[in-house]
Amino acid sequence: MTPDAFKPLFVLTLKNPRAAARLVLQMDLPPQALWMALSLVSVLTSLMFAGILQIVELPNTEMGEMARNSPGYSSPLVFALMQWGRAVLSVFVLNWVGQSLGGKGRLKDVLAVITWLQIVGLCVIVALTVVGVILPFVTTLGMFAFFVWWIWAVVGFLDEAHELNSPIKAFGVLAMSVLGVLIGLSIIMGVILSLFVGLTGGV
Repeated sequence: MTPDAFKPLFVLTLKNPRAAARLVLQMDLPPQALWMALSLVSVLTSLMFAGILQIVELPNTEMGEMARNSPGYSSPLVFALMQWGRAVLSVFVLNWVGQSLGGKGRLKDVLAVITWLQIVGLCVIVALTVVGVILPFVTTLGMFAFFVWWIWAVVGFLDEAHELNSPIKAFGVLAMSVLGVLIGLSIIMGVILSLFVGLTGGV
């Protein structure tokens, strides 16, 4: 994608996610490039979040303590790896759940729309972070508005990718997939933790 094509598509995504999704799908981008882009954006987003936690002064409250104990603060690289795994797992789960509910989308289609949404999301978060340095209160309002927009955009993109023709079904795909990813990550992290404890316990 050229810089000249990036800006119009970015603006269209903010204004009309469904129309943007159709354009993304029409590009028919190669899966290899999409997987690389998704991985890069996931890692960059994670490292940026971890960097913010390191820079800002965390309050001496329960929330502040939770932030200090989070992987994003104590182990940025592990956190980035976790977020990368979440992004990859999300693509497969969104594709499977969508097809289970009658969707016609291919894995490649879901990968394309999710990757583009991740790119747009990263750009918006960077912009909000920069503005927040000058006007901190704007960040809170902006993040709330971004969350609402994100749900709306994901539903529209999934509806187009799976050709569901039903925002309600698309929202169902999103809700079921989020639950599935959370369960999947919990199982994976439990296995990794068990292996780690077993290895350290045997030394």
